[in-house]
Amino acid sequence: MVKFCPKCGGPLIPKSSGENNLVLKCNRCGYELKADKNDVDRYRMKYQVEAGKRIQTSKAVEARKSSLSPEEREMLQEYYEIFLESFQEETSED
Repeated sequence: MVKFCPKCGGPLIPKSSGENNLVLKCNRCGYELKADKNDVDRYRMKYQVEAGKRIQTSKAVEARKSSLSPEEREMLQEYYEIFLESFQEETSED
């Protein structure tokens, strides 16, 4: 629960006082109140995004090194060349 300044009514904001001490300080008039850990924990903000507002993202992965042998690479190159030739013949007939 938020505490308010007794002088001006402004909200007290958790601040560090330098010596590992936490204080609740008014930004309007500068009033300070020593805070314990429970006071500061109550000031934590939590957000929950509605399912309809969430954005789907994809995960990038690094490319894996090809594990093909030189012979396999040569065979794939030959298949590719044959495919291109047959594809070109089929498209030229139409």
